[in-house]
Amino acid sequence: MAEEQGSFGLTNFAFAHYLGTGFYSTSGQDVFVVQIPTTHTIKQKTNTEAGWVLNLPLTLGVINIAGLEVDNIPDLNDVTTLTFLPGIEYQYPVTPNWTVSPFIDYGFARDFNNSTNVLVTGAGIKSKYNIPVNKALLTLGNRFLYAREKSKNTNENSDYSLIETGLNYRVASEFTPDQRQLYSNLYYINFYYPNNLVLLERTNNPIRIGVEHEVGITFSNMPNFLFFKKPELGVGVRFGNDVDVFRIIFGAPF
Repeated sequence: MAEEQGSFGLTNFAFAHYLGTGFYSTSGQDVFVVQIPTTHTIKQKTNTEAGWVLNLPLTLGVINIAGLEVDNIPDLNDVTTLTFLPGIEYQYPVTPNWTVSPFIDYGFARDFNNSTNVLVTGAGIKSKYNIPVNKALLTLGNRFLYAREKSKNTNENSDYSLIETGLNYRVASEFTPDQRQLYSNLYYINFYYPNNLVLLERTNNPIRIGVEHEVGITFSNMPNFLFFKKPELGVGVRFGNDVDVFRIIFGAPF
């Protein structure tokens, strides 16, 4: 029973950082994942010079959120998984409109339900190509990711691979808070899992996903909020095999 109630299955709680913030619903389990996307720019990228970014994301997961008391907002006592996966990203401007960014991550994940500790490593490459279209901007984004986890408590290891392709259409908004130009972004992302993404892996009803799709809207260049500078916020819907995801977007969707 403990394994059935533990996270997404060992593999996916370890890789929660790569799944992103949102509500995940499948086969009677409702999971809320929230990521705090803290970053530090070591060297700012320009159109001609490469840059470096240090990523320090903290990801929290609340399992079976539908079973919590309706009147209570989930707090730290309800958190069942935690992932801290710091990484370094090198941003290379191939052209003024095209940036290629290899990255590597190394950190840990913990399942509090089963007292499981997992080491997580990830590496990949991202690409963004901007195409001006009249007063709008079309962005083509690609990402290849390979990640692997190793449990400290068992000899079981698993991996996770993803090929992601996204399109983002940005237009200027007529709403200009604090005399700042606000942008509206409509986006679509295709997620292809070469080895299948497995949700509820260690239960009687594992779900294998080969392809997912996501559509949504974000608003970028918003007024500064807390320690977020020019944040981008939005919502999206992801759908695949027997999985429904309502995404909350902090930052660019891809």
